[in-house]
Parts: sequence; C-alpha cells; structure tokens
Amino acid sequence: MEMKRNPLAGTGKVYRFTLKQMCAAKSWIISTIVIALLLAVGIPLLLWATTSSADEKPEEKAGKAQIKTVLVCDETEGTADYSSLKTLGYEKLDYQSFDTMDRAVAGIQDADSTIILRVTKPDDNFLLTAYLPDSTELSRSTARSFLSFVEGNFTSLLMQKANLQETQIAALSVPISTETEALSVETEDEGVEEEENGIVEALVNFAVPFMTLMLLYMMVILYGQSMSNTVMLEKNSKLIETILTAVHPFALMFGKLLATATAAVIQLLIWLGCLIGGAFGGVLFVKQVIENPDSQTVAAVDAVISNKSIFSLSGILLAVLLIALGFLLYLSLGAISGAMASKSEDLGKTQIVFTLVLVISFFLCLGSPSEGEAEGMVSTARWLRFFPFTSVLVMPSSLLVGKAGAADTIGAFIGMIVGVVLLVALAAAIYKMLVLYRGTPPTPKKLLEMAKQNRASGK
Repeated sequence: MEMKRNPLAGTGKVYRFTLKQMCAAKSWIISTIVIALLLAVGIPLLLWATTSSADEKPEEKAGKAQIKTVLVCDETEGTADYSSLKTLGYEKLDYQSFDTMDRAVAGIQDADSTIILRVTKPDDNFLLTAYLPDSTELSRSTARSFLSFVEGNFTSLLMQKANLQETQIAALSVPISTETEALSVETEDEGVEEEENGIVEALVNFAVPFMTLMLLYMMVILYGQSMSNTVMLEKNSKLIETILTAVHPFALMFGKLLATATAAVIQLLIWLGCLIGGAFGGVLFVKQVIENPDSQTVAAVDAVISNKSIFSLSGILLAVLLIALGFLLYLSLGAISGAMASKSEDLGKTQIVFTLVLVISFFLCLGSPSEGEAEGMVSTARWLRFFPFTSVLVMPSSLLVGKAGAADTIGAFIGMIVGVVLLVALAAAIYKMLVLYRGTPPTPKKLLEMAKQNRASGK
C-alpha cells in the first residue's frame, strides 16, 4: 500500500470534510442551541426570580396580612408620641394611645389589622410586648418584625420621655460614620475607584479561573472520547486503504484534530457569548423590571460591567487561541488511544492514558488558598503555565484577567505547539502501523518492536 510522502498533503480536504460533518450532526446542533438558550434566557429569569426590591417596605415583606393600627399601652414613666415613629418606617400605621390594657382591648375595631403594643418596665429594662387578637389574620412573624422595628428606634421615644428639647433630640440623633484613608495625595474619587476596582478584580480572579478550568475539563472529556471513537471506527472502514493512498496518515490525523478543535471552540464561543450576554442582559433586565434591585449577584455582575479595565481584547484573543491549542493537545491523546484500538471494546483499555493525563493535570491545577499560592481554588504555581497539559487549564484565565506576562505567554505557546506536533506525529505513526492490525491493543514495548521492524523493512 503506497502512501503519500508529503505529511501535510490533503490536510485541508480532511479538515473541511470533518468540520462539515461535525457541525452538521444533529447532536452538535441540538446541544449547542439548547445550552445557548438556557444560558441566554435562563440566567435573566433566574436573576429576576431571586432578586427582591430594596425599596420594599418592612411591612410589605412581613406577609400578606398587614398591620394598619397599633394600640399603644405605655405603662412606664414619661410620655412619648409613638406617631413620631412614622418618620423612621411603617409610615401608614395609625397609632392610638390608651392608659390600660382593658381600654386598649376594648378599642380594637378591626382584629385582622390591629395589634396592641404594651410597654412595661418590670426591672431595670423596658419590655415591649405585642398582643394579637384571637381572630386576627396577622402572623407572629409580622408582629415580631414590627417589634424589632420599635426596639431599634426606641431611643427616640426615650428622648421624648426625658423631656429633651427638639434641638437636643436632633443633636443626639445625628448619625455617626467612620472611614479609613491612606495618607496620600490622591483625590477622593480616585480612592473610591481604586477600592471598587480591587473588589471587582478579586471577584474575577476567584471566579474566572475555576469556571474556565471546569469548562475546559468537561469539553476535553467529551471531545477527547469522541475523537478516540472516530479514529477507531475509521480504521475498520473498508475504504481505509483507499484513503491512505490519497492522504498521508499525519495529514489525516492533523486534519481531523483541527476540525474537532474548531468545532469545539465554535461551540465554546457560542456558549460563552450566551453566558456573558445572559449575565449582563439579565442585570439590565432586572434593573428595568425591579426598582433598586437588592441582590449581591446583580451587584457583582453590575460592578464587572461598569469596570471596563478587567478584560482586554488581546487577552481574550490569546486565551481563545491557547484553548484551541489545548484542545489539539488533548485530542492528540484521544487520537492515539483510538489508533491503538481495533474495536469498541478496546477503547476502555487504550483510553486509560488519556484519562490519567487529564485527571492528574486537573488536580495539579487545583490549589488551596491557605498555601499562599492559589487564587480562589486554582493554583498559581508558575511551572503549571509551561507544562503543556496544565497550561491550557490555567493560562486562559490568566490571560483574560491580565495576570500572564509576556515570558509566560510565549513559553506556554511554544510548549503547546511542540507538544501538539509531537503527539500528532506519534498518533499518525501508530495509526499507520496498526491500520490493518486486528487483536488486543499492543503494549508500548510491542509498539516499539513493530516500529523497528517497519523501519528495517523500509516502510
């Protein structure tokens, strides 16, 4: 069987054919569309469903049945106007004062919206007690919320009981705030902006590396196993001898790897675009629907949106290119396992190398913040950036957030390119040797013996 001598002859044809087949597959189209819709539509709906309004009044949060009338029975010394609490909250309440509990009970008009507030001083402490009528629809949580409100503002009532003048009460009521500033010449606006940038950067540095790591891990597993299965099935095709007379094994492997990596990156970019669009669009949607949304998630995403210095276009492009190289690297391992297998049952044995390399690389990239060399849950050990199998897992996030220097970036790309070329060449060599081989997957020792025999025979 005479094969093409040029190792790159036919690469373009294999690439175009394989890419068209992959992107036209129903499973690829359906999975891409479904997950994209879940991200683009589901995230805004989730943010809307889990976000409440910061302007919602305390009495509106308490329950369906609301307090409308408070009958006050103050049995302590001094007098106070409880209606003054309206300026602090529960603005729509009607306060009525009574001398005794009997008169307060007799004054109940609407049991479904009335409570009795009794103020006593059994010892040295004031005691606030809320009484609910027997037939009321008010819940105990509603009464407790109101008691907490009165307790938090009871100081203003005590000032009235002490017969302080309005100016004295105003002076005692002035709020006090504290702050810490660095002794520098920067302006106040610059200090605030620096603090906000620090918060956003900490959030991005924690979330982006781990999300990137998990996403790449899952994508490599899915496409790597698919690559192994494709190569194995093609070896059993009746047209394989005809294919190899027109295309060099290296071109065949490289074209397939390029097409698979391209399909994976296209799918990944679509999902990332929907993820970013869903998150940012969700925040804008929530702000339009809910006035002053009260949600830490919305606030965090909004901070990232408003901070335009976190991600750079060059960092995004380099990250995408590195991800593509990383796919080629791991897909090469998948191609090797597929080239060694003669039937589907053999893939479980041959994929052990691919699986072990991926799992070990994944755990090497995880780190503990207590060790001082991890941001979030991803290790920042520098050697991981140069080792090809870990470089693809840690470098994309570093490029996105601007944490990778020129030397690290160049070293990572060189290591990845060299690794891809060597693994593709190895996959092509094994594929060529075992294309007509049938039987149990050969051991590494047997592969070396077969390679020596082929070289000695001039194949």
